[in-house]
Amino acid sequence: MNRSIHRHSSMVCNWQPISGTFNTAHPDESVREEGLRRFPELARVAAALGIPVITLCGGSRAPQDMWKFHEDNHTAQAWADSRDSLTRLAQIAEKAGIVVAVEPEHTNVVSTADLARRMLDEIGSPALKIVFDAANIVDTADLSTETTVPVIDHALEVLGNDIALAHAKELVPGRAAVPPGAGQLPWHAILAGLARIGYDGTLVMHGLDEQDVASGTSYLRDQMHKES
Repeated sequence: MNRSIHRHSSMVCNWQPISGTFNTAHPDESVREEGLRRFPELARVAAALGIPVITLCGGSRAPQDMWKFHEDNHTAQAWADSRDSLTRLAQIAEKAGIVVAVEPEHTNVVSTADLARRMLDEIGSPALKIVFDAANIVDTADLSTETTVPVIDHALEVLGNDIALAHAKELVPGRAAVPPGAGQLPWHAILAGLARIGYDGTLVMHGLDEQDVASGTSYLRDQMHKES
């Protein structure tokens, strides 16, 4: 379930990002090439529909599941393959007049804010941006605010103006689906940090059951009012 809300309004945002996610670091080159082959049509349609952001991932060497960690994710070749894919996707996005945004994921090649910063700098495209999701950059082994807040603050500082979209996914040990406010993420710190770097875009809730959308939305809006 996805739902987007504007940080400074009670209204639902009038655009939704679209997912163009495929395994950009798949160990089989033909799989990566198939995703790249299909992407120009998705970019064309997104531009025609006024959808400004297509979301991506940095990929994994796990052949059956791009969200699964693989020990080869840390190799130079995995990095090079992910970078090549993201470079070509950014070039397609530039031509279409839209943005592609990669999300740092703890199980992917682009697993941390610092690696995301490195990827942005190495590619150097104005069409490549970031999806910020605090739940995917903190370690569930220690969800105390003393541990999570410094990680989140550092990520926001490092990624700054390159954040095109923010996710509001809650986090509990085991990563079960719960709404914002029912887990252990420091939402006040997250929202305050986003405001501090000047982010005024949308928060997209996901990773929750449909019946929890209302409570999650209400909780985030209450936190926004506290933050403002």
